[in-house]
Amino acid sequence: MLAVLDLVETGFGNELDPPGWKALRQMRSMVQPNALARTFLGTITDTEGFVCEMDGAIVGNLSLRNAYPRSSRGLLVGNVVVHPGYRRQGIGKALMECALQAARQKQAAWIGLEVRADNTDACQMYRHLGFQSTGTTEHMLRPKERDWPSFATPDHTWRRFHSEDNDRWHQLAARIHGQDQQLILEIRRDLHNFRGFERWLDRVLSRQAEDAWVHPSAGDEIDLAVHTDTDRKYRFHVWDVLVQPDLGAGGAYEGVAQCIAATRRFPAWPVVAIVADQRTLVEQLRAIGFHSHRTLEQMIVWF
Repeated sequence: MLAVLDLVETGFGNELDPPGWKALRQMRSMVQPNALARTFLGTITDTEGFVCEMDGAIVGNLSLRNAYPRSSRGLLVGNVVVHPGYRRQGIGKALMECALQAARQKQAAWIGLEVRADNTDACQMYRHLGFQSTGTTEHMLRPKERDWPSFATPDHTWRRFHSEDNDRWHQLAARIHGQDQQLILEIRRDLHNFRGFERWLDRVLSRQAEDAWVHPSAGDEIDLAVHTDTDRKYRFHVWDVLVQPDLGAGGAYEGVAQCIAATRRFPAWPVVAIVADQRTLVEQLRAIGFHSHRTLEQMIVWF
């Protein structure tokens, strides 16, 4: 397992954002050189995978896990990486063919993945294997060296998330992302439950703090929603900003203003914003010091 993590760091080291480095460190801390630990790790992460070994070393890796909710009968591919010294030898394609075969054996309904949109070789390979694009998301990063920006106070109609907002939040996400894209992003109703004692306790024990706000629109819907998550141990923030597409620049401004208001009481650590590929929202984030870290394309094959 350590060899796989070393390979992932070698292959993705320059692409990892603060949450990615956190996940890698946590995986390393959990790995022990014995079979029991490896079995335990695979059980709690619900993950299996394939590796390619050449010259006595692991030079390729692919992980495969059940998508949530499991009722979708989908599988998600992750951590597809080939050592730089062994690329362009068909290893990535061979690993993907193993994943597709495993999905058929499991009688999965679909298999999905995310890939950097600028990785033209990988995108071409996936399309050759039958994958189709479902959309893209922007992962943006604001460096820690910058102070919090000056920004207008968000309007008074924002309110904190209530448990009854669960369905409304999900409906807003569904209006922003396509149906197949939602499967790969695992957008589901229980994902947007930001209340409850168990969740609060989990955040306290993991030294995290979160806040969720909604902006009601006409009728029984919301047109803006933001979720901010602060990791006090690893020292970074994550913003999830949902903007009804037809709100344009005004909606993007309001969403970003609310994120700043909800996060300002914490230090100006790095901020990761994971947003839909909406031009006005991306431009608004750029205006306050974010840069594009990567554009991820979501792709799917149906069986």
